Amino acid sequence: MVLAQSGPTYTVQRGDTLYSIAKRHDTTVEILMRLNSLSDATLSVGQVLQLPPRVVQHTVQRGDTLFSIARRYGSTVQAIQQENDLEGTSLSPGQVLRIPQVSVAAPSNPPAATPNPPPANPNPAPPAGSSANLVNSSPLPSPTPPQPPASPQPAPEPAPQPQPSPPADTDYDPTHPLILVVLKYLGLPYVFGANSDRAVDCSAFVQQVFAEVGIKLPRTSREQWGAFSTVQGAMRQGDLVFFSFGGRQIDHVGIYLGRGVFAHANSYGSRVVIESLDSPFYKRVYRGAKRVEALQAVRP
Repeated sequence: MVLAQSGPTYTVQRGDTLYSIAKRHDTTVEILMRLNSLSDATLSVGQVLQLPPRVVQHTVQRGDTLFSIARRYGSTVQAIQQENDLEGTSLSPGQVLRIPQVSVAAPSNPPAATPNPPPANPNPAPPAGSSANLVNSSPLPSPTPPQPPASPQPAPEPAPQPQPSPPADTDYDPTHPLILVVLKYLGLPYVFGANSDRAVDCSAFVQQVFAEVGIKLPRTSREQWGAFSTVQGAMRQGDLVFFSFGGRQIDHVGIYLGRGVFAHANSYGSRVVIESLDSPFYKRVYRGAKRVEALQAVRP
């Protein structure tokens, strides 16, 4: 995919990360990194990032021209022609055009009859790519093991709700060794059972990432689940997060990156992506986190 080097921009604010910016602007970390020639996830306050053009739909009305449509949506005639494979400037009423917006300004005075305004970005589950508010997300607590039923007792008086675990994003570090490695894998195809530099499955992705920092892990997600101690309290960057898509058995694993998000080889999206643990889908199938203590020895 060729990304144009012109379009809307975003100025980095305090607390921003590539993931939160990608979510806010309906794009992915991979695209932001490629568009801005970034080699890692480090950002500076005031840094200006190139954003991919937003694309909206416009239904041609009588009297519309490519120039008037481009002006209304902050685009250009050439961009509209390229997006819609138009060789000339002739338009027909009712024709639906994809309009790449090359400025961040909202459309000015669109006609009332024009359907399909820019849609709000939903938060689907399971998504394939970047899809959560990284800045405001909170870590998912480790699940509590089931307790045996207690003997009937009189109803106790209401007690205050327990305080949640301290947020795991307090020690977020974009230069963490695993994050630097994970970024190299983004977009790598997912293939069940694969374990190569061309494709991986979920546990092979985790195994390869840790191998690059000198830590050997078991091959399968179930073996990885059984090899390490359960996380108590807040999670740390590099913790392994486990899921059960097919029932009670562990069958999926990812790497926690901090601020409520994790990286994994996603069978739904068929590639390595970063997603949110706060997604309703992942909350439902989440089974817990494990800590690879050896990782602490490789921190800079």
